[in-house]
Formats: sequence, structure tokens, C-alpha cells
Amino acid sequence: MKRIAIALSLFALAGCTNERAESLRAEIAKVKDERVEITSIEKARQEADQAQTALAASREALATAQKTLDDATAERDATRAAIDAETARNAKLQADLAAVVADARAIAAHGQALDRDLARERAHATWARDQAAVLAREIRPGDEAWATARRLDALAEFSEQLAKEYPGDPDLVAIAREPIRASKPTAEQAHAAAERAAVLRDRFESVYDLRAAAAAAAAAAEASEAAPETPPVGSEPAR
Repeated sequence: MKRIAIALSLFALAGCTNERAESLRAEIAKVKDERVEITSIEKARQEADQAQTALAASREALATAQKTLDDATAERDATRAAIDAETARNAKLQADLAAVVADARAIAAHGQALDRDLARERAHATWARDQAAVLAREIRPGDEAWATARRLDALAEFSEQLAKEYPGDPDLVAIAREPIRASKPTAEQAHAAAERAAVLRDRFESVYDLRAAAAAAAAAAEASEAAPETPPVGSEPAR
């Protein structure tokens, strides 16, 4: 009986030992699973932190790229504005230049017209001066009365013609207003008529500066004659 009790005790002890071992094994497996889960969580947290860091870096890079793009866009817009302003300024300068050229051409044309008018006036004044000079020279107190009378009539008609052509000249109008006429002119009348003709001569000479104009024309003609002829393009120089 004693042996049987010992055997039963050992058997019971063995049974208890097996149950405890199974429980320990379960606990150990549970701890292992928890450790695996904690490791996974920590790894996931690390990956999340790394992703967050990478996201922040990407956002910073994106912000930098956006700023660079904004700066480039602003610079492009400023460049376009400057180009547009320069284009507008050039267009205005071209318009101003065209207006200046047109004005210069108009002034040149007007100047040429004035030169032509002045040339005609001077030509007519030269003719009038020469006619007055002839009368001043030809009206002489010692000539025949009939010849002097004809010359006095010619001076009177000439003075009247000049007064009509130059109504704004008071001296010409005054001479024409009181002509000297006589069928038998005296020496005093002939002398006075010659003086009037000389006044007409000198007045046209001074008013239109005919002497200086003639000198300038002569100098220009001499310079033109003295200037060497320009050979045609591509021609061989004379040896």
C-alpha cells in the first residue's frame, strides 16, 4: 500500500508539473508575441517619423522651388515690362524722329521757296536799280530839252510802276506822287530828276543788299569752277 501511495503521489506531482510547464510555455509565447508587437510598433513609429521628416523636407523643397518659380516669374514679368516700355519708347522715338524729319523737310522746302522768292525779288530789284541807274546817268541838264523831257516822262512812269509794285515803301510812293514833268524842263528840274533816279538806285541797292548778294554769287561761282570734278565711281584716276 505504501508503494502504491508513493506512486500515486509521484504521478500527481508529475501531472502538476506538466500543467505548470504548459502554462509557462503559454506565458512565454504570449511574452514573445507582445515583444514582437512592441517591436513592430516601434519600427512603425520609426518609419512614421522618417516619413514625417521626409515629408517636411519635401515640403521645404517644394516651398523653395515655389519661391524660385515666383522669383523667376517676377523677373520674367519685369523683363517683359522693360521690353514693352523700351519698345514703346523706341516707337515714340521713331515717331518723334519721323516728325522731326518731316518738319525739317517742310522747313527746307519752305526755305527753298523763300530763297526762290528772294531770288525773284532780288532779280526784280536788280532790274529796277539798273533802270534807275540808267535814268540817273542819262538825265543831264545840258541835253536837248525834248530829250530831257522824254527822260523825265520815263522817270515818272517808272516811279509810278514801282509805287504800284512796292506800295509799302513810303519813299517810292512819295517819289511817284509828285513826278517831275515838263515840255521844256529847266536845269534845276533835270538836276532834281537825276537825284530822284539816284535815290531809287541807291534804295534798291541797300534794301535788297544787292552788292553783297552779287559778291556772294560771284564767290560761289568761282568756288564751283575751282572745285575739281569728281570722277565716276569705279573709274581709273587720271595719270
